[in-house]
Amino acid sequence: MDFLRTHKYTLGIGLVLLALVLIEAHTIGDFEIFLQASQDLLKGENIYQIKYHEWYHYYYDAFFALLIYPLTYLPVYWATVIWLGLNVLLTLRIWQSIKFQLPLETFSPKALKVFTILTCAIAFSLWHRNIHLGQMTIFLLYLCLEGMHRIDQEEPLKGGFLLAMGISVKIMPLVLVPYLVYRHYFKGALSALVFTGLILIVPAAVIGLEQNTILLEERWALVNPMNSEHVMDVDETTFHSITTFLSVLLVKDAGAAYRTDLPRNIANVSKHTLSLVINIVRLLLVLGTLYIIRSLPFQRPTDRLQKFYEMSYIYLIIPLIFPHQQHYGFFFALPAIAYLVYHYTNAYTVRAFENWRSHRFRIIFLAVLVFFLLNSHFLLGEFRNFYDHYKTLTYGMLFLVVLLATHRPQVTGSITTSAITDKG
Repeated sequence: MDFLRTHKYTLGIGLVLLALVLIEAHTIGDFEIFLQASQDLLKGENIYQIKYHEWYHYYYDAFFALLIYPLTYLPVYWATVIWLGLNVLLTLRIWQSIKFQLPLETFSPKALKVFTILTCAIAFSLWHRNIHLGQMTIFLLYLCLEGMHRIDQEEPLKGGFLLAMGISVKIMPLVLVPYLVYRHYFKGALSALVFTGLILIVPAAVIGLEQNTILLEERWALVNPMNSEHVMDVDETTFHSITTFLSVLLVKDAGAAYRTDLPRNIANVSKHTLSLVINIVRLLLVLGTLYIIRSLPFQRPTDRLQKFYEMSYIYLIIPLIFPHQQHYGFFFALPAIAYLVYHYTNAYTVRAFENWRSHRFRIIFLAVLVFFLLNSHFLLGEFRNFYDHYKTLTYGMLFLVVLLATHRPQVTGSITTSAITDKG
C-alpha cells in the first residue's frame, strides 16, 4: 500500500498511456504502411513505386523495413501496439535526456512540476499525432538526442551509429553533421557518415546488390528536397513547412484543389521566383545557427545549457527547412519548447525580470499564443481546415524561432540561467 501511495501518480499516468496505446492501435495509421512495405521488400517489389492505401508512398529506408519485418508475422493490431509502446518508452527516454541537459537541479519541487506540466501541455498535440498515426518522429528525435549525447560523452562510435540510423531512416538528421564539424566533434561526424553508408548497403545482403542499388536510386528520386514537385509543396492541405508556407503566401490559388475561398496570398510570383525565395529563407534559417552559437569554429561549448540551446534551435528548424512535413514532424520542437519553458520558469524563480508583475501578462499572452498555434488542431478540430488553410502551425514554429533567438542562456556565477534579451 505504501508503494501505491508513493507512486500513485506514476501508476496513474502509466495506465493512461497503456489505455491510449491500446485504443490508438486500432487506428489505420502509417505503421501499417511500414509493415506492408516490409513484406513487399522481401517479395522483391520496388517499395518506392508502390502507393499504399492508394495514395501514400513509403519514404523510409530499406534497413528499417528489414528491421521491422519480424512484426509482420503478428496481426497488424498487435504489431502496432508494440510500435506505439516502443514510442511511449522512447518518449520517456527523450524526457529524461532533456531533464539531464537542462540545469533543473536549481528548481524547487514546485518549479519542477510547473516546468513538466507546461512543457508536456504545449507539446502534447504534436506528440499525440505521432501516436495516433503510428509515425516516426519520436523514434527520430530519440536517435538524435541520444546520438548527440553519446558523442558529447566521448562515445563517437555509439553516437555516430545512432545518428546514422536517423539519417538513413529520414535524411533530416543529416543537418547535425555540419554542426558536429563546427563544434569540433570530428570523430562523431565521421562515424555518423561512415555508419550511414554501411546501413544503406546492409540490405544488399538480403535483397541483393542490384536490387538495393535500384531502391536507393528510386528513394532518392522520391525524397530529394530539391525536386521540382517540392517547390510548391501543396499536394496535401495538411503540409506545413517553409516550402508550403511560402507557396500559399506568394502564389495565388496554390493548392487550389484543397483551399477554401478565403484569401491567403500576398503576392503572385512565378515558380522560379518562389523557388529562389524558399531557398533564401532556408539559408537564413540555417545561418541562424551561427547567430545562436556565436562562437568561432572548432570550439566546443563548455556550458550544458548553451549546448542544449544550440541543439534546440537545430531540431526546431529541421521540419521547417525540409518539404513534405505533416503535423507529427514538428515534434522536433520539443527541446525548444522545453528550453523556453525552463527560461520563463527560471526567470520567475530567481526574479530575473526587473519588474516581474509588469511582464506577467506578456508572458501569459506568449504562452497562450504558442499553446494555441501548436495545439489548435487538437483543441478545436472542427476548424482544422481553417488552420491548415492559413498554416497556423508554421506560424507557431516561426514564432518559436524568434523566441528562441531572443532568449539566450548565460552563466551567472556558478548557476546557469537564461538571459532575457528583450527588456520591453
